[in-house]
Amino acid sequence: MQQSFLRAFTWTTSVLLLLAACRPLQPIPSMPTAATPAIELTGDGDALTITLADAVTTIDITSARGIGAAQVRFSPTSIPKEIVLNFHLQGLEYALLDNGAQQLEISISSNTPYVVSQSHTTAAGVEVLDANDSRRARVELTPPAGAQPVIPLQAGTIAVTLPPAFIDAEHPLLSLRWIDFYR
Repeated sequence: MQQSFLRAFTWTTSVLLLLAACRPLQPIPSMPTAATPAIELTGDGDALTITLADAVTTIDITSARGIGAAQVRFSPTSIPKEIVLNFHLQGLEYALLDNGAQQLEISISSNTPYVVSQSHTTAAGVEVLDANDSRRARVELTPPAGAQPVIPLQAGTIAVTLPPAFIDAEHPLLSLRWIDFYR
């Protein structure tokens, strides 16, 4: 009786091990491609969506509280030629764009004529950028078609086009901080 029990136990164990070894392979989860930037958000209610079209990378930023931070890591081998940040906010009291070697600070006044101020910080110090400086980002209020660009922006975006080569192979990380405007 004991031998038949041991045979049955051995046979059952062998069958179970064989079945476990022969189960179908599970597909490997799809990984982002090298061209797909990695996103890290720090605030609840914040979201970033990245789209690539015609050599332009557009990052749409929404923020439930109007105050947030995020990081976008680009592949050093596929840095976009142009990066546009679309802030879906009512205003932009403060935005800090940091690539690890330089920082660009942007603010838009909440009164007409909606003056855009920008400063550039490196290890050498801080400089206020004038309107013709090549390190300056292009900033536009983009309301829906036919609407006037008015702060507080009820619909549309605040589009910030990064200066050329702000993100490059040596500095592929873009850290963002933003404040809608003081409420």
